[in-house]
Amino acid sequence: MLSSLRARLRQTRPFSFSTTATVYNEPSSNPMTFLANELKKEAAKTPLADMGKPQSQAQTTNRPVHEYKPFTGSFIRPYDLSLEGRMFKERRVSRPAQIPPSTRDARKNDVFYQLEIDPLKLAQHPAVLTPFMSELAMIYPRRTTALTTKSQRRVAKAIRRAKMMGVIPLYSRTPKW
Repeated sequence: MLSSLRARLRQTRPFSFSTTATVYNEPSSNPMTFLANELKKEAAKTPLADMGKPQSQAQTTNRPVHEYKPFTGSFIRPYDLSLEGRMFKERRVSRPAQIPPSTRDARKNDVFYQLEIDPLKLAQHPAVLTPFMSELAMIYPRRTTALTTKSQRRVAKAIRRAKMMGVIPLYSRTPKW
């Protein structure tokens, strides 16, 4: 029975299904077409001389046109309907990017550079290395330590070596005695 029905459908036009739904492609049956036509008629009635004048009190204020946010997305929160949620907020001024010190300033502040000490030789001295680590044993960046580039690399390598040797704990700062 099914095979005969399939054969019959193949002989007729493919995908010809009937439905009771309203066809919206026809202009006479589309309810939005009626509304669009009415709006066009009303727009034609309005004289063009009145178009430049403000229509309401809201348009006569000095507020910019783009002050209120449009509704976006499929969900609207109650906050979005409040006045505070509808207004654009001024962006916060972000902090300037933290940059490491210049070479000249780093040479003045770097103890290792001034005393000509190699930080790698101090890998077994945790008291010297702990000021360059956070409480969670993370190595501070150069912008925080204010060391020269070479000293920063060597201090970081010394800290990693000390961790591997077990001189410094892996995940915490060494306690101060």
